[in-house]
Amino acid sequence: MARGGVLHQMNPNDEPIYTSKRAAKSLWQQYRIYRDRLELQSWIFFHTVVVLANEIQTIEVRPSVFSGHKGFTWGVKIDNCDLCRHVLLTKKSGFVKRIGFSPDDPEKFVAACKSIMTG
Repeated sequence: MARGGVLHQMNPNDEPIYTSKRAAKSLWQQYRIYRDRLELQSWIFFHTVVVLANEIQTIEVRPSVFSGHKGFTWGVKIDNCDLCRHVLLTKKSGFVKRIGFSPDDPEKFVAACKSIMTG
C-alpha cells in the first residue's frame, strides 16, 4: 500500500498483537495493531487507514466531552469518539495528523501501540 510515495509490503500472514472488538461506540469498525503498523477500519473513509509505527508521534487516551477536561478532540474522528473514552493518535506527517477513535479498551490499545513505536 502506498503511503507518502513509499510502498509498504504487508505480509498476509501477519498476526495482530492487538485487535479491538467491534462495538456500537466504534460504529462496528475494527482497529488492529501489528508489529509495524496500525490498521484503522473506517466506514467514513470507505477503506482501512494504515499508519506505520515510525509515523506515530504520540498516542494517548482521552476522556469524553462530558468529563469537561480535555474531552473534545481536534482532528478527524472516525467513530463516536467524543462521546466516550477514546484514543487520540497524532502522526508525524501527512494531511491528516490527528485521528480520534474508540477501541474497546483504550488503555490496552494505547499500551500495545506504544510497544511498537520507534524513537
